[in-house]
Amino acid sequence: MFVKQVSVFMENKAGKLGNITGLLRKGNIDIRAFSIADTTEFGIFRIIVKDPMRAVEILRENNMTAQVNDVIVAVMADKVGAFDEVVQPICDAGIDIKYLYSFIGEKEATGRVAICVDDMKKAIAILRERGVELSTQDTI
Repeated sequence: MFVKQVSVFMENKAGKLGNITGLLRKGNIDIRAFSIADTTEFGIFRIIVKDPMRAVEILRENNMTAQVNDVIVAVMADKVGAFDEVVQPICDAGIDIKYLYSFIGEKEATGRVAICVDDMKKAIAILRERGVELSTQDTI
């Protein structure tokens, strides 16, 4: 139960992000979630979209480095401890969380967290065992 995420490598220069978002807007790509990790030289713009393969196609056609990879998207209730209920079982199992970012669900105002870990299948099994609802590409 993976969700496809698009990762875009970009130079850390003025206007680069706007160039990417403009191309995606023109291609009618709806960005549902995003995160940017940067250094002084470059950044990685991670996005979750309805049509990740089309997003990558648009970006590559415009000479950008983009790839698709899997993340887990867990649904969280609006309550104290909801984030811990997602993170703690993964940590308890010794699975390394590489990065994560949150966003709001489309169909209802529930929190979501996109998680990239070193053992995706094991993390999914643990979260399901704990009763954590997971999103699919269609439900983001």
